[in-house]
Amino acid sequence: MKKKEVNYYFKSFAESFDFAIQAINYLEVVVDNFKDGITEEQKSKMHLIEHDADLYLRDALERLAKEFITPIESEDILSIIRSIDDATDYIEDVLINMYIYNAKKLPSCTTKFIGIIKRECNALAVVLDEFPNFKRSKILKDKIMEVLSIEEEGDKLFLTSMRELYQNGGDLRDIYIAETIIRSLESCCDIIEVIAQGIDEAVMKNS
Repeated sequence: MKKKEVNYYFKSFAESFDFAIQAINYLEVVVDNFKDGITEEQKSKMHLIEHDADLYLRDALERLAKEFITPIESEDILSIIRSIDDATDYIEDVLINMYIYNAKKLPSCTTKFIGIIKRECNALAVVLDEFPNFKRSKILKDKIMEVLSIEEEGDKLFLTSMRELYQNGGDLRDIYIAETIIRSLESCCDIIEVIAQGIDEAVMKNS
């Protein structure tokens, strides 16, 4: 029983991040089938994923508030799990921006960005699975570095895409919408990096 208590938070990280994986997978489906804007049904389905993530976060935080002994420092648990919840929020924001600005077409980099975000998510999922073994793990550091390396691809794509957007010119409204979508996609890459860095810092502090 005691072992389960110690492992609860590591399990909660992985389970909470599963909502972000659901969100990016759904965003990919929406983008792959994008025709003439985001529908109410698509917006609602994405929000349901985000809502479930918030409910899970609330339960985890309530449990943390009652705990006296945790496997790593409470402040590290709080920081990591909040960042994980942010990942789902940021992915939802991409779709919300498409909806709010009534985007009729998407930036050409959208599919490539989603591919990078999915790879980042998959790499971070491995990190989260390995996190419970942080004191003995021989691969955790390498897996964290893999996440950071993929995020750098997102940074490069962001710079290239933004430059091309303004080089090509066009209707100012369309440029603004495209820039907003591109920035929200890059924010998804960034927040996954933040989670990986938070885990890395927690490992160093708690080893």
